[in-house]
Amino acid sequence: MSQSLDVLRQLAAALDAERAEQSLRFSHVLTSSPVRQRVADGVAWYPVKIRETGYGFGEFPFVVVERVGNPTPHQLSGGKPCNVFSLQGAQQQTADGVIHWVNGSMAHIVLRGNDHPEWLSDGRIGVQVTFDASGFRDMRLALDAAANDDASRLANLRDVLYGTTQPTFNALSSVDAPHLNSSQRHAVQLCLAANDVAVIHGPPGTGKTTTLVEVIRHLAQRRRPVLVCAPSNAAVDLLVERCAAANLDVVRLGNLARVDAAVLEHTLDERWKQHPMAGTVKELRQRANEFRRMAHQYKRSFGRDEATQRKLLFAEARSIIDDVRSMEDQCTELIIDNADVVACTPVTARNRELAGREFSAVVIDEAGQALDPSLWIPIARANSVILAGDPYQLPPTVVSAEASRLGLASTMLERVITTHPSAIALLTEQYRMNTVIMSFSNQEFYADGITAHAEVEAHVFPRDLPLKESFSIVDTSGKGWDESPGDNAESLQNQGEAELCVQLTRSLATAAETAATSLGVISPYRGQVRLLRDLLGDSSALGFASVDVNTVDSFQGSECDVIIISLVRSNADGEIGFLSDTRRMNVAMTRARKRLIIVGDGATVCSHPFYQRLFEYVQEHATLVSAWTLDGQL
Repeated sequence: MSQSLDVLRQLAAALDAERAEQSLRFSHVLTSSPVRQRVADGVAWYPVKIRETGYGFGEFPFVVVERVGNPTPHQLSGGKPCNVFSLQGAQQQTADGVIHWVNGSMAHIVLRGNDHPEWLSDGRIGVQVTFDASGFRDMRLALDAAANDDASRLANLRDVLYGTTQPTFNALSSVDAPHLNSSQRHAVQLCLAANDVAVIHGPPGTGKTTTLVEVIRHLAQRRRPVLVCAPSNAAVDLLVERCAAANLDVVRLGNLARVDAAVLEHTLDERWKQHPMAGTVKELRQRANEFRRMAHQYKRSFGRDEATQRKLLFAEARSIIDDVRSMEDQCTELIIDNADVVACTPVTARNRELAGREFSAVVIDEAGQALDPSLWIPIARANSVILAGDPYQLPPTVVSAEASRLGLASTMLERVITTHPSAIALLTEQYRMNTVIMSFSNQEFYADGITAHAEVEAHVFPRDLPLKESFSIVDTSGKGWDESPGDNAESLQNQGEAELCVQLTRSLATAAETAATSLGVISPYRGQVRLLRDLLGDSSALGFASVDVNTVDSFQGSECDVIIISLVRSNADGEIGFLSDTRRMNVAMTRARKRLIIVGDGATVCSHPFYQRLFEYVQEHATLVSAWTLDGQL
């Protein structure tokens, strides 16, 4: 027990350090900058016009604002905390809220509290994003709850997950799932037999999501609903889509602005609209709005009788609102009770819709991307835990060096895989890459334990390309294409590499099957991505089925038929920055299905042993060419 408590205490200290660092960075921008600078930095809109006010789901007040003036890049987006402020008068007045959605120059903001502030009509209104401390607070409370529990199921899960005690399993039983391969079926069996924890280790392309949906389906048959989480909204939405396709009844919790349009029908708000009680609630809302309208007819300069009447009208409106919220809570409980799956991010699992609710199991996908403290929020509601992911892909983002030192960058997935080999089910057959593209990552990260399915082991683009040429490195050594700061000096770019990547892209577009082929052009550096987008221009003119130009981090979880990677780093000192986190390259290379091209300066990157081995592998088993030999050929 002491070992697990030590880990939790250290994580609590790490979380506090991370919160302090993030808060410091954010507050520096908001407190030390005038409003014009905040607008230029993209953290504020000012001035804005009030386009609409009203009351939405849960009877919380909302305001729709439109920014005035020339549009500039900004950081306002759905789900972020914010405040609406007024610069009228000597003292700035603010009202806290959450951005519901942003569409062009319009933003919908849900305000905290029961009503709109009176100063909204005064003019000189703006809106700015604020530091979100609520997630850190909830994670810290979850850590404390796990540390202080000494006798319940949560204490047992804590000690198993942090290696103090061993996980236990019932006897494995057969699973009727002919669409799964043998390693996938074993993973389902292990998860269903687990009394406390099991892990599905899914390397790229091995059908982790397919396997996970089968686990969820069987768990829901035993006892529903099953709580399903993932650290990103995109990953949650994918699970919702796949579970719904398997005829599971899914309820998606979370901010609507962060939910993909394809799964909106599964959100609580949309489910509410189909409920028989919705009509009654709508009528009550209209009555409450009428009382509010009548109250607002009394201006701020009025006598005692008018003040009393205004107070009574607001009181009547609040009484109706209380009834509405009670009805909504009852309906929400019924909807969740009857669902097979409740899906959300780990932090969303602390929402009031799940207050007091326990689940037989929580399934956490992409667990290697989640901060440990965030996972204790859903785990506290569960009797058993299924973790799924790959520790050899990108970890969660941690900005504080002290937090990383204290272990916040390590994940629960890594800890369990290290301490409990008996709880691990490795998926061993992949359905994405041909063998040449697959093999280097396979030997570097997965001990050659992965095989390629027969349908993909030799597929290439174009179809007549020799398999060996489906993976190539273009070595730019000696070209003098040095890295340089990007436009805003926040990232790096490499003009020569970017131009070569564009030339390669256009040469690939001449293949006969281009129209049915997806293309991804990626780089570890945002500055290079911006440059690539500028140079490519209208990518739809290339003729590919789709073209995605983005960072490696943004590509995690995606795949394309063809991937071109620009490494960017080129300097005399052999400095490669965060390329030294080889998990980033594992992600990048394993996005490709039929063709992979890496453009980089071997003289720089091969100062790291991993890249030296990569270049040696390509020279022996694939195709290594010098950028010099391509001059005039593209």
